[in-house]
Amino acid sequence: MTDPESVDERIDAPAVVLTCITLLASKAWEAMGLVPDPATKQIERHLDEAQLAIDAAAALADLIRNRLPDAERRELETLLTNLRLNYVEQRAKG
Repeated sequence: MTDPESVDERIDAPAVVLTCITLLASKAWEAMGLVPDPATKQIERHLDEAQLAIDAAAALADLIRNRLPDAERRELETLLTNLRLNYVEQRAKG
């Protein structure tokens, strides 16, 4: 078993939250039908799931926004903006 004190890099909570945001964003792109499901390789649209994933990512982003360096904060804001704009476009398509 690895001694926790021997690990060179500690994974902090903001890094874990950013990983969760990335996973939710991936799920949102998939649920909007903009990327194929990795398991089935099929394109399917589930806009309610996309909305939940986007809202959850935004909620997590609110929790860590002030702890991020400016560049990472801008990246996060760009990601959320792109998700929201694409969601609106997909919703308009019906």
